[in-house]
Amino acid sequence: MTNDQFLFKQMVDQYPDLARYWDFEERAVKVKSADDLPLSSGEKILMTFFLSVWFNRNVDFDITRAAGILSTENKRVIAEWFLDPFWP
Repeated sequence: MTNDQFLFKQMVDQYPDLARYWDFEERAVKVKSADDLPLSSGEKILMTFFLSVWFNRNVDFDITRAAGILSTENKRVIAEWFLDPFWP
């Protein structure tokens, strides 16, 4: 596992309900979109963020929606990544 993949795993592992969609041994994700997942609205926002980082492109992540809905703790995860980004 690369250092960036390790950092991503640490970030996602804070959210076990979302982390279960990743197979870090295979370095693969089991979904392409958060739309069809049984998640709360906040979890869907976080999933779109994580998928965007994973795929190194925007996967329906809306930063203004995230700012208005997510808790301070969840916003902090995104802000920390934004200040020191990495792509697995």
